[in-house]
Amino acid sequence: MKPMHYLLSLFLLASLALQAQPEPILAKEEWAELVNKPFLLDFFDGFFVDLGIEVMETGEKLTVTRAGDHFEIRDGFDPGQVDLSLQIGTENIKNLVSHAKDGKLDDLEKYATLAVLFTPITAKTLKDPLIYQNVPGFVKKKDNNLHVTLYSPDKQRSVSHTILYLNKEWIVVPGLHGTAKRTYSLDVEQALLYQRKVFEALRANTRKDWKAFRRW
Repeated sequence: MKPMHYLLSLFLLASLALQAQPEPILAKEEWAELVNKPFLLDFFDGFFVDLGIEVMETGEKLTVTRAGDHFEIRDGFDPGQVDLSLQIGTENIKNLVSHAKDGKLDDLEKYATLAVLFTPITAKTLKDPLIYQNVPGFVKKKDNNLHVTLYSPDKQRSVSHTILYLNKEWIVVPGLHGTAKRTYSLDVEQALLYQRKVFEALRANTRKDWKAFRRW
């Protein structure tokens, strides 16, 4: 093959390869139509004010802010300025759009959405110094290995993590490990209520609110 023909062939192959590559899925674009959906505002109520998102496949980083009756999405996030940060995949982006198409989240869709948040949100909240300060020492020593499982409404799916208290800090590990001192089985509504209660206590940070949380 002549050099010129060879170069042209390479150019054509490269062009075809570029054309074959799908456009990257961007959360900011995919979620733009979801920011004013009341049912999503209701579902995430009490979860966060500012949520940091990083998409693993694309490296896209966003901050999702609850701003009254809508969400705002902006590029980038500061880990020190968000209530929670999550790594998600493009499949999670598409799933939320798909779940929201009919204007509601059914019970299985609520589970699928919460399952993505379940372990990261627990790990984040337990790293907050306020949690450490307001959980009695005897609880930390007595309940230093907790097994927690979130079940789907039909009991066909579940996601679990282990909460360990080691070297004066809480560690959250996906899956069930070691011998549990306590075991918790949660449905979606119980998990939602727990997160709202702990977020409420963290935001208010008063003796009264922490006392109410411990009693709950």
